[in-house]
Amino acid sequence: MRAEKTVSPLSRSNLVRQRRQQRSTQRVSQTREAASRAARAPSVIVRGDPHSAARPIHQTNRSRVKRQYYYSLGASGAELRLPALPMINLGWRIISAIIAVFMALAIFALGFSAEFQVSDITVEGISRLTVGDIEAVLSARGSQIVTFDSQAAKADLVRAFPELESVKIQVGLPAKITVKVTELQPVVAWTAGENVYWIAENGVILPPRGEPGELLTVGADTQPPLLPLADADRGPTLTEASETADTTVSAVPVEIWGRQIDPNTMKRMIDLTSLIPVESKLVYNSLNGLGWEEPSGLDVYIGRDLGDFDLKVSMYQAIIANLDQRGIKPQDMISVEFINAPFFR
Repeated sequence: MRAEKTVSPLSRSNLVRQRRQQRSTQRVSQTREAASRAARAPSVIVRGDPHSAARPIHQTNRSRVKRQYYYSLGASGAELRLPALPMINLGWRIISAIIAVFMALAIFALGFSAEFQVSDITVEGISRLTVGDIEAVLSARGSQIVTFDSQAAKADLVRAFPELESVKIQVGLPAKITVKVTELQPVVAWTAGENVYWIAENGVILPPRGEPGELLTVGADTQPPLLPLADADRGPTLTEASETADTTVSAVPVEIWGRQIDPNTMKRMIDLTSLIPVESKLVYNSLNGLGWEEPSGLDVYIGRDLGDFDLKVSMYQAIIANLDQRGIKPQDMISVEFINAPFFR
């Protein structure tokens, strides 16, 4: 018989063990080669930010998520994809520049645009003054609304028109001015020759303007007695008042408009209207003071000092009663200006 030579094959476990050993040997050899190459490479010095070396030369753009909108087409479950506007992120510098441009345009429009030129002036509360009188002092029509000074305009109106008790000015955009006033109402017409002075209830002297209605008339040979400036509630007015007043008072000094008379004199003039005989008229004389003229032509004077007004009126009544008993009729005047020395003639 021929002898047959048999070779026993390697088991599966031995094959796996050999492969692992080969792989391990390859990794070790690769590591040694890499270490030797790094040792042979020249050294490089990096100056500046060490983190910048880790930045790539070409930065990849971040992928932007596109916004999409899906519209459902009913119960079928189908959807329609609609395009959407991209999101725009503006920097703060761009936003600031846009705001600055809009502000510059707004300032230019306020300063030069015809849209903001004063064209509407409304005046409320006037009775004797006219809108033209108010506008002449304001001088605002046609000017830019931003240049109008309401406080200065209010002061000008008060100085020009002493009959204005209160003034309120409102400014509205684009170009509207509203003036609300309250006028003093005259109660006395003081006539001195060709000059006429209207006097309000608080004693302020007003230039004649418009239609005042029925007034208490006082005939005098001089202007009303004035309070000193330190005691007056209102100061002298400007020249505008005389320029807008009637021609009948053109000769009156400008400084008198807006001044005040003695409040006691004003009160006694009103009180005398209920004490004097019917159809008598009040008079004022620079020498004899306040009094009245009776229909017979007899002048009665209380005097310039009206502190003892009630006593002087009682003395006058007693004198008249005594003269009637004696059958004496004064022909010219009766004066009780001085309590200790009344006289008649």
